[in-house]
Amino acid sequence: MGATKLKTNFHTHCKRCLHAQGTEEDYVQAAIAAGLDQLGFSDHAPFPDADYGLRMPYTELTEYLHEITHMQEKYRSEIVLWKGLEIEYLPEAYSYYEDLLTNRGMDYLLMGEHFYRHDNGRMQNITQAENTDEYVIYAHNIAKGLKTGFFNAVVHPDIFMITQHAWDINCDRATDIILNAAIMHDTVLEYNANGYRRGITDYPDGSRYQYPHHKFWEQAAKAKVRVMVGSDCHNPSQVWDSAMDQAYQDLSGYGITPITDLLNQTAS
Repeated sequence: MGATKLKTNFHTHCKRCLHAQGTEEDYVQAAIAAGLDQLGFSDHAPFPDADYGLRMPYTELTEYLHEITHMQEKYRSEIVLWKGLEIEYLPEAYSYYEDLLTNRGMDYLLMGEHFYRHDNGRMQNITQAENTDEYVIYAHNIAKGLKTGFFNAVVHPDIFMITQHAWDINCDRATDIILNAAIMHDTVLEYNANGYRRGITDYPDGSRYQYPHHKFWEQAAKAKVRVMVGSDCHNPSQVWDSAMDQAYQDLSGYGITPITDLLNQTAS
């Protein structure tokens, strides 16, 4: 890929999250076979005091980290491996994020905001948004999370468009909030390849991928926000596949050059 162009993926799940296949080592071997220079693990993080489903059990967190440490040693001459988690931002979990980064040896956290908390305390999953007003609330939660400085990137930041609503002014507002927060707090946004694997879906305003959404990324290109491509792989065969190739190709069409080294911020 050239002397300064690393081949990397920092969005990797394994079977611990209960909706993926393969062990940590399966992904390492697939990454090496695909010629990756770096692989970051980011399984869906558990919370110590709540079970939000479809994520690693809290009792497996220590084993997860130990296994990655073992893989780092075993494959140190072949690939660079990183310890991470994909996790939602909840204001009451502030000390937990601190603990993960300072005491548990986590290299990075990805904000994957599948659910969020309203000011009145109600928990909302973005897939259940009844109207686009929720998108704005969702975006404000992302902005609050980025203000903490705990998150290296926001993954699938346009996932709010997964719901059956047409793009409207609230979508523009949500996009602006997320882009401005990413710029203000110098946080990377992820162009998520897994959206391609989900296929085309019919929406009120036409057929499209659930995400990435072209209007979000058209605005991201104008904003000059830093972007990375993430596989969001849930199977070792997806560490680098046609969806990843398509993601890089489509980003180029927007005029966006993604970074490839999330932790050292090296542009490709």
